[in-house]
Amino acid sequence: MTQNQKTMFAGSFNPFTEAHTEIVRKALRVFPEVIVAVAESTGKASVAPIEIRCGIAQLSLKNLPGVTVKPFSGLLTDFMTAEKAVFMIRGLRDFMDLKYEQNIAEVYKSQNANFEQIYFLTDHKFMHISGTIVRELAALGGDLDGYVAKDAQALVKKTYGGTVVQ
Repeated sequence: MTQNQKTMFAGSFNPFTEAHTEIVRKALRVFPEVIVAVAESTGKASVAPIEIRCGIAQLSLKNLPGVTVKPFSGLLTDFMTAEKAVFMIRGLRDFMDLKYEQNIAEVYKSQNANFEQIYFLTDHKFMHISGTIVRELAALGGDLDGYVAKDAQALVKKTYGGTVVQ
């Protein structure tokens, strides 16, 4: 890896969870810097505004040196090119995630063959965590400890509380 090549962890992060933080920590063991790229439009219903999702990610990662949170719109491959990122970090919870990631990797490669996806396995204690679960817990007034960083919990509750989001 040359000094100009960067590493990116991209997603909708609706919201950023402790499982996402764990993947960033693992990536930082291998790479000196990680860009957390928050997608503006993902085609998913009920996505919180990008500014809020970036804020939740920033609060979650504020104690990790080498991490930058950046919003983006359009194709991820275009954003990676603009940021000089070559490595794309992805987290895997189970076999279904692997199958999805294998398919999406082919799409990314069709757009730019120079990108490499690197997979990190989620620790078993985070395997049950998803954005959907966190949104439902927040909407129903559940305890978010272990699901979302303590510093981000108030913003998650404010953003997702009150209505069950699919």
